Amino acid sequence: MFNKLSTVLLALILLCSCSSHTELAQLDIGISAYENSDLMVKIVFDDKFSPPAGAIGGGWGNAVGSGTFWGAEIPYKVKAQWWDYKQGKHYCAALTVQRDKAYKIAGNLPSITHYTGETETDVEPYIIFGFGEKGEVKMWISNAPFDGVEGRILEEIGSAQATWEPFELTDEMFN
Repeated sequence: MFNKLSTVLLALILLCSCSSHTELAQLDIGISAYENSDLMVKIVFDDKFSPPAGAIGGGWGNAVGSGTFWGAEIPYKVKAQWWDYKQGKHYCAALTVQRDKAYKIAGNLPSITHYTGETETDVEPYIIFGFGEKGEVKMWISNAPFDGVEGRILEEIGSAQATWEPFELTDEMFN
């Protein structure tokens, strides 16, 4: 009886220790675009979760528009749509996320030093999306929302080339 019980307990311990824990305590999501852009962005994680994005106008690789989520996971896939008002184009793209790479980086984020000299050692991961002028979309993981921070990393974990169709600006869009 004792041998069966100890075998079951050992198997349970091994099963629990081998399961992957993918939930992050905090995940910041930021949106960026090419310089002098005028975009309206919508992103959807794993066909079920849509973090707020909204209107974006520049700051490639920087979290110009951002939101914070607690108990979130890095998605498997992302669908992105954006309307480029300067170009009159509606873009659509689907990205496959390099989750293993993202979690490895998120688990080993280096500290950053701000321009004030203050060092931050307990940094949270940022997922930053970049929407390019020619329909390219990039997804990065970072330890800081903006350039100019010593020790900042910006590692690509997904990318895609969007398809597009033209759209016409109408007065109703602005009322």
